[in-house]
Amino acid sequence: MNKKLLLLLLSGALFLSACNDEESNNNSDKETTSEATEDTNSESEESNEETNNEEKVFDIGETIDLESYEWEVPYQVTVKSVDVTREYNGEDINDYIINAHEADNFFVAKTVIKNTSDEPMIPGEYVVPTLGRNMNGNGEDFVFELSEEQLSKELASGEEIELDFVFLENLESVEDPDGNLFLHFEGYTDNQKSYVVPTK
Repeated sequence: MNKKLLLLLLSGALFLSACNDEESNNNSDKETTSEATEDTNSESEESNEETNNEEKVFDIGETIDLESYEWEVPYQVTVKSVDVTREYNGEDINDYIINAHEADNFFVAKTVIKNTSDEPMIPGEYVVPTLGRNMNGNGEDFVFELSEEQLSKELASGEEIELDFVFLENLESVEDPDGNLFLHFEGYTDNQKSYVVPTK
């Protein structure tokens, strides 16, 4: 009688143990599936973001319509040319970079900004481009003091101004396989649009 009872208890314990293992396996499978789905979604979002950014890429000379992300002020930009030089307006690159390497240069983006809003605007309050090594939207800021005078002028509706955005960049830091840098307007926002800047 005791043996039968003992066998019955052991059988019950084994049965419960087997059920637990099966449940644990099911939960593990669900977690793995969930993680795989999250990874796929994350990769898909990154891919979509890159695709969206690539659709908003322009060549030097093209005119692009933009809107200030924070203030929703519309404006238009035309980058007419980008020159790579060691000297700008009589100033040497060494005046801005101590012990400048021979690959350090001024990148001078000759740009026309047009106020397409109904109200007057001061370009320096809205137009803040960056020179990036990829399409993420981040990058180097321009040297504000070299454009301050023009950026501080008020533009009436429909009025435009031509100025230079001057950046400091090292040619050896270029990451793009084709040797391009990217001039971003409204970078890191949904309104981002970028110019391709060839360096070769």
